[in-house]
Amino acid sequence: MFQKMFTLLALTVGLLLLAACASGPEKISVTTTDFKFEPMTWTVSAGKEVELTIKNDGSLEHEWVLIKKGQEVTLPFDADDEDKVFWEMEAAPGETKTETFTAPSEPGTYNIVCGTPAHLEQGMKGTLTVK
Repeated sequence: MFQKMFTLLALTVGLLLLAACASGPEKISVTTTDFKFEPMTWTVSAGKEVELTIKNDGSLEHEWVLIKKGQEVTLPFDADDEDKVFWEMEAAPGETKTETFTAPSEPGTYNIVCGTPAHLEQGMKGTLTVK
């Protein structure tokens, strides 16, 4: 009897682990044009792996920079803001690129900016909601 219960428990745990692994990362995407993110808002789960795809339809390089919770960057966005960066990704003109990162573990609203010089000043920003 004990062996059957142990086998059933082990099988159940194994199936739960497989289900968790099979789900894969949460996927979000953004299209960049010169001085705009489309969309400008995204939502992900706290602490989960996130797959971000950037499609750069602009004529300039663009960056998707996730700023740490509660941090504000200064204008112009430059080296003095680097310690405020949680994670970042860049894409060249005409490039579509996918990378994976782990979402912040603390729920809340996080700022997204384009870190390419002068792009934030042109209004290239958004928000990531972590639930």
